[in-house]
Amino acid sequence: MEATLPETETLPRPTGCIEGIGAFHDPPRTTTGCDASGRRRHQRPQSRGATMDVAATAVARHPLERLDLCRIPCQGRVSAATAALLHGLLVQAGRRPALLTPEGGRIADRLFPQRPMRDEAPEWARLLATHVRWGGDCLVVEEDAEIQALIQDARPRARVESTATGRVRLEAQALHWRGTRLRVLGLPGTPERTAHLPLVGTSNLRGLEAALDLALAAGCPVPRALGALPLLEPPPGLLEPVPAGQPFAVFIDRASSATELAALLSEARALGGRRILLVAGIRGASGSADRMALGAAARAADEVVFTSDNPGHVPADGILADLQLGFGGGALEEPDRHEAIRAAIRNARADDVVLIAGKGALSFQEVRGSVVPWDDRLHARDALASRGWVGDSL
Repeated sequence: MEATLPETETLPRPTGCIEGIGAFHDPPRTTTGCDASGRRRHQRPQSRGATMDVAATAVARHPLERLDLCRIPCQGRVSAATAALLHGLLVQAGRRPALLTPEGGRIADRLFPQRPMRDEAPEWARLLATHVRWGGDCLVVEEDAEIQALIQDARPRARVESTATGRVRLEAQALHWRGTRLRVLGLPGTPERTAHLPLVGTSNLRGLEAALDLALAAGCPVPRALGALPLLEPPPGLLEPVPAGQPFAVFIDRASSATELAALLSEARALGGRRILLVAGIRGASGSADRMALGAAARAADEVVFTSDNPGHVPADGILADLQLGFGGGALEEPDRHEAIRAAIRNARADDVVLIAGKGALSFQEVRGSVVPWDDRLHARDALASRGWVGDSL
């Protein structure tokens, strides 16, 4: 783990400029002074050209020059969990981080759910300038090719990057759908700690291990980092629980391919639930082979409901038929995703695990050329409420 400390010399804030927005100019002022004879003399105002040169130099500076950059290579579920958990650890440590991932960003404490694209670099730079003015001091990125292109020309104040071997090691003592008990090892001079937290799943725990390592490299004090563990929220869309006081688990997850679904079901099986009830679909842009592969991966669940997941212009019947063919027949089909979620939760019993896969934290659904608001978490809560489980919302 390597971290480059910021330079001791702070960057001066240019007069008459707001980073990333443009320059504002004070009106020319005439200053006075005295010549050798003691008589007052007038000095000529600064030329407009000189003022514009100063403003242009200030505007050219990227907001990252005022931020520490924590880079995480994009590597699927683990890197997504690492980025979200590192953001949470830095917040608990008193920092003001921004977050930029292939799924979107959280900048100046506002959520931007659109995928960052390289041709939108000026817009994201303006958002980061807003983050700096808001008091932001660091940026966490889960870096794919698009995000790398967004920031490749910027020089951050400091860099914090992951390495192959970290000093923090987490050892799970108990895995359950309600949460995890683990030991924190590998911190020199720090006694072994036991932590209880609502985080579940091996991918999330591996992400937490990497996030702790990065947080310490970024200067987060060890006691504060360890004290923040029980306060961390699960990463959005990665075995994200929907709690309403029910005696069974309901998780939202973004797994939308055969490989991701197989990994999700393997992690869920280790949580000690009695049965796994799966709600799954696949995007309309997928091919028949991908649909059949996802259907085959779903066999690892105990009960399956196939449903829609951004079908677009593709008829739902054709998608469901391919999923059913890969599954081998016998799964429940419900094209209405809301009703599919209700069906799975209606059938859940104590200690079962309900997995709602495919969309994760995405907040929209594409159906027949229209993009409509959608949140699996809200529909899961509605289904739980229909059974009388409302948690502390009343």
